[in-house]
Amino acid sequence: MSGYFLPSYTLKGAAELIAELGGDPLAVARRAAIPAAALRQPDIPLQARCVGAFFEHAAAACGCRGFGLRMAERSSMAVLGALWVLLRNAGTVRQMLEDFAANYALFTSAASVSLRRSGGGLFVCWDPAMAPAGGSVQSVEYVLAVICSELRGFCPPAWQPAGALFRHAAPAQADDHQRVFGPQLLFNQDCNALFLDNATLDLPVNLRGSGSRRLTAAALRLEGGPPDSAVATRVEGIVRALLAFAPCTLEDVGRILGMAPRTLQDHLKAGGRSFKQIKDAVRADLALKYVQQSALSLSEIADILGYAELSNFSRSFRRWHGRTATALRA
Repeated sequence: MSGYFLPSYTLKGAAELIAELGGDPLAVARRAAIPAAALRQPDIPLQARCVGAFFEHAAAACGCRGFGLRMAERSSMAVLGALWVLLRNAGTVRQMLEDFAANYALFTSAASVSLRRSGGGLFVCWDPAMAPAGGSVQSVEYVLAVICSELRGFCPPAWQPAGALFRHAAPAQADDHQRVFGPQLLFNQDCNALFLDNATLDLPVNLRGSGSRRLTAAALRLEGGPPDSAVATRVEGIVRALLAFAPCTLEDVGRILGMAPRTLQDHLKAGGRSFKQIKDAVRADLALKYVQQSALSLSEIADILGYAELSNFSRSFRRWHGRTATALRA
């Protein structure tokens, strides 16, 4: 698939924020070609350019220059799904960011994350692959603010990044930006980035509370030798989280679970299932949901689910559901 999609979870809280600011969430969604269901349901694939347009339209409709920053207060890097859990198992902030840059394409191809080293630290750069017609100011500020929020969970109280850089021009009032990013703001730069000093990069990344650690280990690291049936359940959850936004191969899932592909295959076989069967079942379920509930074309749905040809998707859909996708949508 092209990968230029984002989950509708990205818009979590958007309808409420727009209403609080005096706007009409449904009108903003229509202008951005976002289906109304995406404001309520978390797993509908959306064109990344439409999500970017939604942020820009919302800021304009509400007269709120800091809309992206306010959205970031209602969101978190949990939007990354299984990748987020992988990041939070890093040893240090530096390692977490290296994993973030190395694996971001698993989440989406709609933007890129890169790292630029300097003598005193590291620039964490984020850029959309294709900016929407209305620009990407809100999206850029939203993403960098979400990253800052995540890092504060591992940093001392009142921590701020050593700097925040933006390609776009400065706002008329920068109070909100200083509150989120600190005083070191630079606009009209050659990248969108946070600059983190070495002291921040060397901080340990620890999940808060032993209960959280045990939950993460049990759910994703498979410590303690779970039954093979539990492995299949966890694989299905990861496939469901990744499939619409990444190729989701056996190797990808094995990396998230911390298992070699052959070992993972053996666990699934012992539980009476195969990776292909699990992926096919998730495809069948998501295909039905997208055909019934989204505004995506059948070609886009086929692409999202990893089919190179619409005809192949159509045959699979009939096999799964006993009728064609066209007939069901009609």
